[in-house]
Amino acid sequence: MATDENLELALQILQEDLEELEGRQKGKQRDGEHTDLELSITTMREDILALQTSIRDRVMAVSASAAVISDQHILQSIRRDEAAAEQDRGYARALQNNQRHTPATSNASETLVQEDDFDDSISTVMGDLMDRMTLTSQSDNGEGSSRWISSSQPRMCCISCWEYFDKTDVFTNPCGESLCHECTRQLFLGSIRDEELYPPRCCGRIIPPETALRILDYRELSEFSHRAIEYSAKDRLYCAEPSCSKFIPPAAIRADYGTCPECHRRTHIPCRSLAHPTVDCPLDQPLQDVLALAETENWRRCSNCRTMVELKHGCHHITCRCGREFCYVCGQQWRTCQCPLWQERRLYAIANEAVAGEVAPNANAVVRRNAFNRIVGELERLEDVGCEHHRRSQWRWQEHGDLQCEVCDHFLPEYIFVCRNCRMRACYRCRRHRLR
Repeated sequence: MATDENLELALQILQEDLEELEGRQKGKQRDGEHTDLELSITTMREDILALQTSIRDRVMAVSASAAVISDQHILQSIRRDEAAAEQDRGYARALQNNQRHTPATSNASETLVQEDDFDDSISTVMGDLMDRMTLTSQSDNGEGSSRWISSSQPRMCCISCWEYFDKTDVFTNPCGESLCHECTRQLFLGSIRDEELYPPRCCGRIIPPETALRILDYRELSEFSHRAIEYSAKDRLYCAEPSCSKFIPPAAIRADYGTCPECHRRTHIPCRSLAHPTVDCPLDQPLQDVLALAETENWRRCSNCRTMVELKHGCHHITCRCGREFCYVCGQQWRTCQCPLWQERRLYAIANEAVAGEVAPNANAVVRRNAFNRIVGELERLEDVGCEHHRRSQWRWQEHGDLQCEVCDHFLPEYIFVCRNCRMRACYRCRRHRLR
């Protein structure tokens, strides 16, 4: 919070300068009259007060997060102490009655340990989001985090739902765009259902994690935290029970076994099957069938999250929904192989689509051929130029031709956004919140 403290100190100094300037103006005009300078000072003072309120709210939100984290550890400690005291009372009663006391089962203690680990998920996710936001803020260009809108400004328009709201019902995100509380909340809830929307972001900039504490209730925050741990895990493990298939977090893994937090069945990590003591690992036939189909259909599997990927559009540079970048030809990490960037058939198909959208329909064959050659050359040099899909200037508006979003496959009735470099087509929502 050092940045907030420095900003608040600067605002305090600015407020003192305004008071000094206002004092110099006293007695220079008739009673009841206000000069333009006085009105400007009043407006600026309101802006300063609003920003100071925003800073205090931010500090309070982060403090609330810290309180939740610290309190849960205290509660966990109390629970452990109560469990130990209950066990001691059991031993005392058994000794008094000359009976043998049966201690609590190991499963119960394991469950308590797992619950303790699961309860710590909120603090883990908050730390992960803060780390991610720190990385993106290194190219901040002076833009700040989500903040309240100044009370001196008019009603603000949400760039997602295009409704107008009071200043206190709107956030300004690090990219400078405004989102209402409900649309911001839907971004966080959407990331629970769709990994490509995690972490919640606008124009490629991550929304600060303390925003979640303002707009999500405890149940939603818990779901978001557990899902975020799944998205951040490497070599993810899922319950081998077909009727469950829930994610098994790293905290529930002991040695070669993971215990499902939902059905409490154990999964053997080497073979990804249900625990099978004293029996050799069985062959996962359904998985082998899927891998055989993937080989036939020329699909690739992400080495990080193990998700199967099918290339429909674009070049061989794949960015998985988990964020891992790899080559679609060989499956290796991107920029570690010598595979070609494009398959010729896909390259020419994209170039022809671009010609249809960028060249007038009545243009002659020479103009169309020159445009085709130019676009092919640009696409072949794409990896040298690169795409920054989170930038507004990267996109152009197209009202004709193919209006299907290549990211979510939705058809747009009136327009589509087209990347100026790679010619990807994307809808408004995917352009702002899904592409990295």
